[in-house]
Amino acid sequence: MNTLVLRKPRCLSIESRPEPQPFPGEVLLTVVACAICRTDAVMWWQGHRDLVFPRVLGHEICARRHGDPVGQYYAVWPGNACGTCSRCRSGNEHLCQSMRITGFHRDGGFGELLSASEKNLLPVPSALSPELAALAEPLGCAVHALGRSRVSAGERLLVYGAGTLGLFLASSASVRGAKVSIADPDPEKLIKSRDLQRCFNISPCFTSDGSLPQEADVVINATSSPDALADGLERLAPGGRYCLFSGLRGHDAYPAELINGIHYREAELIGSYGCTRHDMRQALLLLEQYASAFSFLIKQRIGLHDVERVLPSVLEGKGFKSVITSYS
Repeated sequence: MNTLVLRKPRCLSIESRPEPQPFPGEVLLTVVACAICRTDAVMWWQGHRDLVFPRVLGHEICARRHGDPVGQYYAVWPGNACGTCSRCRSGNEHLCQSMRITGFHRDGGFGELLSASEKNLLPVPSALSPELAALAEPLGCAVHALGRSRVSAGERLLVYGAGTLGLFLASSASVRGAKVSIADPDPEKLIKSRDLQRCFNISPCFTSDGSLPQEADVVINATSSPDALADGLERLAPGGRYCLFSGLRGHDAYPAELINGIHYREAELIGSYGCTRHDMRQALLLLEQYASAFSFLIKQRIGLHDVERVLPSVLEGKGFKSVITSYS
């Protein structure tokens, strides 16, 4: 089978490998579509805390059982949890201390075949394309963050970052009945997503023109810019919640008065990481219901040989999703 192997940072090679041998309880899958995540690009550029070399990247996967060319499609939950610890038993399997993640600790979707646990296969609705189904994992992360943030109808939500994840957060919150604004310094991103904004009644804001709301009940960062934390905390209403959805780059020190604002306003700082199987099931339902609105997020369908070419633009956060659909 053809695979794209990351040997070390910025060292990718297309290699032919034998079929993986599934562990007990796992099945062999043929990858139909694998979307490229910005985390994949970061791992290509500099490595990652959870990455083990050499590795076949890719964790946003739609696949079918190997040898079943016209069978059921599945979105693949990329986690591999123990299933017995207190976190797993409480429904927080994504926080399992024994977690092994497909595309990080195990080989992922940048290859023709992969092995996955039977219980991680989430059936894709028949009307949903494999390319959109591959986005169930990032949309599942957005669904998880909204749950962690307890976003409810009528609340004012401000999302920083108008990339794919920011738009997933904003649109999913709008479905919950929230009043949503989305902010980005890049006017082009907001212009490209105008149809989706109209569909979900999202208010676009350019961060440089003073159009951001003065106060929000919930703020979520879908950008690694440290400014999003500082600016967002200042805009939180008393009793509001700030959800740290994207990790921040750099090692900025924040002034005490900014942190003290959390204290005086009884605000909450909430972390959100990854998603559960349940979150991805909810994401598949949203993708099916709003397929026409989300379809523009598929920027291009590419082959395995094209991945290294597109990774720099993915790393820079330019454009929307590139999806691998050809492995020949």
